[in-house]
Amino acid sequence: MFERVIGQENAKKILETSIKNDSICHAYLFSGPKGVGKTTMATELAMVLNCENKTGCGTCSSCRRISQGIFADVKMILPDGPSIKINEIRKLSNFIFMSSYEGKFKVGIIQDAEKMREEAANSLLKTLEEPPKNSIIILTAQNQYAVLPTILSRVQKINFHHLAARDIIDYLVEHKEATKEEATKIADYCGGSLGKAIELQSSEDIKVLFSMATKVIDGLCTFPAHQLLEIASTVGRERKQAARFLELLSDTLRLKSLKQEFSMVFGKQYSINQIASILDYIEELKLYIAGYGNSQLAMEGLFIRICRL
Repeated sequence: MFERVIGQENAKKILETSIKNDSICHAYLFSGPKGVGKTTMATELAMVLNCENKTGCGTCSSCRRISQGIFADVKMILPDGPSIKINEIRKLSNFIFMSSYEGKFKVGIIQDAEKMREEAANSLLKTLEEPPKNSIIILTAQNQYAVLPTILSRVQKINFHHLAARDIIDYLVEHKEATKEEATKIADYCGGSLGKAIELQSSEDIKVLFSMATKVIDGLCTFPAHQLLEIASTVGRERKQAARFLELLSDTLRLKSLKQEFSMVFGKQYSINQIASILDYIEELKLYIAGYGNSQLAMEGLFIRICRL
């Protein structure tokens, strides 16, 4: 049961006990960092509850169709742009109250539940207060405290944690054909997020951006002006690419800070306060770029500011 979920032993134990004791809750909130298995666990729980073999085998017709997103009694809601709107929650409520078509349980999954608008969250409350029998709603969120308190009081909260580096390394080597050296480097960067690790290992575009972020971290202040401007032009060519580069840069910088390797970055020595200032500025630039600011000028300004500190 839940063999395809990497790590998260405490969450597995809670759910396995509930299933064995026939005490499944009508609603759950899976909260924790991005990319650590919350949505995977939600899908796996839906498989276990509707499995023809009662185990979440992954091979029966029900399990296969749930994993493919085509099972009639499992519905997943994703944010529409920056938010989850009330119409989506109304559709989910109607779905939950309909009779099961082919499964034992109706399962509704709301991904990134903290992005529900207030009216959407209030609409969901009505369903949580009087849920129909053999139905479950599973919310996932990175920040449970951004979810409406009245919803928090009506769900069982299960915390998900960063994964151990060894689990990520083993997964990449076994399932993604990564070398041990490559997997170790990725695991060192991704900070316990398997989702980030898979993205970095699988996407050539992300690999290029990660290589540039690493290059900047290692020696930005030693670059001649023309090279600095060339990198800024490359990563700042498109807003989406610039935002992803900034995320990679800040993640790498934070990990170095946690390992107390922050004193020598960008090719010179910084204090922890200066690193904090750089991280704050990166967050400001993310908002600036999201607001349709000039991403190339933003990159140039960031690099100049880092070198002048």
